[in-house]
Amino acid sequence: MSSMLEARVAMLERQLAAMMQRRGTPFALARSTMAVNDTGPVQTVQLQLDPLSTRDNVPMLYGYGVTGSPPISADFHVAFLDGDRAKAVAIANGHQTYRLRGLGPGDAALYDSRGAHVWLTSAGPSVYCGGQPMTITGDLHVTGAVIAGYGGADQVAVQTHKHATIAVAPTAGT
Repeated sequence: MSSMLEARVAMLERQLAAMMQRRGTPFALARSTMAVNDTGPVQTVQLQLDPLSTRDNVPMLYGYGVTGSPPISADFHVAFLDGDRAKAVAIANGHQTYRLRGLGPGDAALYDSRGAHVWLTSAGPSVYCGGQPMTITGDLHVTGAVIAGYGGADQVAVQTHKHATIAVAPTAGT
């Protein structure tokens, strides 16, 4: 009886090992090979898992309120549902070249491949537009000082800046 039980346990162990081998690892690293497809309800991307394995239309997940379009050759962390490589989902991504560096403990930031960023630091938020203008659509309400040219020779505070009184009414078109 004991040998029959041992044989049965050995057979079940072999079957379990074969199943685990077929199932594969639940995670992998990959690199995007094409631009993100942003036309559907969920963004998808083509990922190269290894030199011989590429997956098309892999859905990308983001936290609510945060989204992006990673550049080609971005790094991805991929999860495989049930360990099945045909059921891939991109759960995280980043790009080694464009990653914002120098964040302090507790800092957070949004950034793009052109250098623009919104950086939340212990000294206060910082917005850098990467040399491009900032567009605000809608009303702008500011509590506190508004200072143009802050720290420079041309610094002007909106609250204290006064224009000289014009003695002569301007002429139309001037």
